[in-house]
Amino acid sequence: MKKKTRFNVWTLLLIVCICYFGYTLYNQQTSIEERKTQYTRLKQDIHTETVKKQQLEKQKAQINSEEFTEKIAREKLGYVKDGEKIYVDTNK
Repeated sequence: MKKKTRFNVWTLLLIVCICYFGYTLYNQQTSIEERKTQYTRLKQDIHTETVKKQQLEKQKAQINSEEFTEKIAREKLGYVKDGEKIYVDTNK
């Protein structure tokens, strides 16, 4: 009788250990996948911000130029140079 009980206890302990390790493995795999997607998203965000930074640095370098000042005056303020002809589209 003792041998059979002892065998059942060890078998039960082995089954519990296997279940625990399986559960832990599943949780870790899920966590790894979440981290991978988060890493990918952050990598894309970094790339986007890097592109924005480069555009802003380019714009910063152009701010002091006369072409930039003229462009802003034309687009934002509606200024024109002397002697330019202005055409107004009446269809709009």
